[in-house]
Amino acid sequence: MSEHIIIGHYNGQPTVTSREVAEHFKKNHRDVLESIRNITAENSAVADMFYETTYTAANKQSYPMYQMNRDGFTLLAMGFTGKDALEWKLKYIRAFNMMEEQLKVKEIQAAMPKMDARMMEAQARLNNSRVDTAKLLMQMGDKAALYYNREQCYQLALCTLAGKQPDEDMLPAGRHFYLKDSNAN
Repeated sequence: MSEHIIIGHYNGQPTVTSREVAEHFKKNHRDVLESIRNITAENSAVADMFYETTYTAANKQSYPMYQMNRDGFTLLAMGFTGKDALEWKLKYIRAFNMMEEQLKVKEIQAAMPKMDARMMEAQARLNNSRVDTAKLLMQMGDKAALYYNREQCYQLALCTLAGKQPDEDMLPAGRHFYLKDSNAN
């Protein structure tokens, strides 16, 4: 008996086969199939939890098998008891969690725009120039003679870092900007 749980995916969901469940829980596969058929016959709401498929045995014959998602596995395994049943249930829960995380990562990666090296370099240069501009605006704000000029510089620096256009009221009034006299104390 294999100590490893193999979680695959079917219809975009993490799944496990009825054969693997039968093996790990020390059940006859035909009994597991019968349990699944009883579950699905009783309630049509569980139809999307179990997917009937086939497997090819060593004798080259095809036999029925089910793929089941986490919910299907949970419904089926609720009835399993015995010395090792709880341990296997916990192993399956961990395996389903790991597969779901892997599928989420793949989904996120697929949704991310593809950037080539030139585009990434251009984005990095843009970000660097925003930082440099923001630093200059902060220095300018530090030297502003009037409080509102200082605040305007700081707001412009934040807009620059965020890559946003400043509002008209953030620009110095009348386009005048007064600096402190560097010789004065």
